[in-house]
Amino acid sequence: MTKEEKLQAFADKMKEGFRLVSEKRNEEAIETLKPFVELTKKSGGEHIRLFVHYSLAQIRTGDFNGFLETYEAVKKMKPKTTEEEKLKGQLDGFFNDLMEELGKSSGQSE
Repeated sequence: MTKEEKLQAFADKMKEGFRLVSEKRNEEAIETLKPFVELTKKSGGEHIRLFVHYSLAQIRTGDFNGFLETYEAVKKMKPKTTEEEKLKGQLDGFFNDLMEELGKSSGQSE
């Protein structure tokens, strides 16, 4: 396999993870995207689209701690395109919704 073919296979696997998130196949999406997220974290890279998709799958599966950790990582990233700015904005919306729901839950239990 050539270097180009390996890179294409890498990109295709990541695209598959994004597709799984859009299809709301969240457990599969997490499994597919997790190696890319870990690799990006280790290399100190910033890939807003990857992290936002991963965090959406996390919140949908109820992994709130994982979501918050990923959200924190995304907040530190600088968007390079308007698409990345929009993705960060969407993630802020999910974060705010989560905090609101958690506030309601803790308020009801008192």
